[in-house]
Amino acid sequence: MRPVPIPSRSLLLLLIVLTALGEISTQLIIPSLGGIEVAFDARPGSSLVALSAFVAAFGVGQLVLGPLSDRIGRRPVLIVGLLAYLAATAWMLFASNMGEFIAARVLQGLGACAALVLARAIVRDVWQAQAAPALALTVIGMLCAIVISPMLGGLLTVLGGWQAPIIAALLVGASALLAVVLLYKESNAHLDPQAGQLRHLAGNYLDLLRSRASRAFAIALLLTYGAMFAVIAGSSFTYIKLLQLTATQYGLTFGLIVSGLIAGAVFTRRNILGLGPVRIVGIGVALVAVGGLLSLVVYKLFGLSILGLSLPQVLVTLGGGMVLPASVAGVVMPNAHRAGLASGLMGFAQMLGATCAGLLLSALQDGSAWPMVLLHAIFAVAAFVLFHLLRAPHPAAAQAAAKLP
Repeated sequence: MRPVPIPSRSLLLLLIVLTALGEISTQLIIPSLGGIEVAFDARPGSSLVALSAFVAAFGVGQLVLGPLSDRIGRRPVLIVGLLAYLAATAWMLFASNMGEFIAARVLQGLGACAALVLARAIVRDVWQAQAAPALALTVIGMLCAIVISPMLGGLLTVLGGWQAPIIAALLVGASALLAVVLLYKESNAHLDPQAGQLRHLAGNYLDLLRSRASRAFAIALLLTYGAMFAVIAGSSFTYIKLLQLTATQYGLTFGLIVSGLIAGAVFTRRNILGLGPVRIVGIGVALVAVGGLLSLVVYKLFGLSILGLSLPQVLVTLGGGMVLPASVAGVVMPNAHRAGLASGLMGFAQMLGATCAGLLLSALQDGSAWPMVLLHAIFAVAAFVLFHLLRAPHPAAAQAAAKLP
């Protein structure tokens, strides 16, 4: 049994960067989506497929890479994943058409997913019983990336064209790989030779999902992130094309909206040990549902406006900032012996929500903001309803509990 690394600020900072890498890769290029379509002479809206392809690969990859790290270790999987990320990001810069760009985004998503799923597993390895606040802190870092990256991406797009944000992502990935090689020693002290075997993988995930709590947390994360991604994917078109903001103004506006994510994650970090994941996720999905419904009502009554679209989103991002870290902690914490598997499940759920929202938005695109607002509200309300349905005890269990003295 190898010794587990000691918790440290430098390790935590590295894990924050790794957790944020996928969001950095997406949020940086959102302000330049229109420029990418023009550069490749692609149809309007085709860049949304590139976003969805990334998150699909990002999600599916975690189902395999998380359990694989339980078997052979976190470090080798992480290093190979980051190398793939760098190769894919460089490929994006030299793509000659939209199809090639999308293929590069798929490979980039596979590389970036290794960073997220293994960062969460490493937190559980190293911080052990105190992992929940540390997990929340890594999510705070990821959410800071969501706030800052669109603003930085907008500025870089203005200064250097659509390639500039991709170069920035390449530099972040290279720095992360260097830090992993120099700073991180293997943290999985109990390698499982049976983990990650494809013939057992589906059964292992089904076993994890036998827990009502795991199902409820996974669905809450899936639908909450789907609600947010509907706005993330549609916001560039809505704010820049329909509301006539510049790329820089859009980045600033969107950054201010998603700053609510940080507030929600900070609340979670401070209160998760006291309130527990179930209560925090319950509060979070309620805020997401209210914000989604308000967006819909305001749009139908008053039409599209910057304030009418943006203000309800603060409630959504505040709730989302609670749901993301608390739901992950709720599944990863009780499964220390299979932290990679549990982390992979939650990462897949998060990205499945984003993929569904992105593909639906691309299919329903009609030149207005209505598909984005409608999908956003549907996902938001579904998150609230299904979380409470799934977490409720079976009637027989409730009756038995009622009979207890």
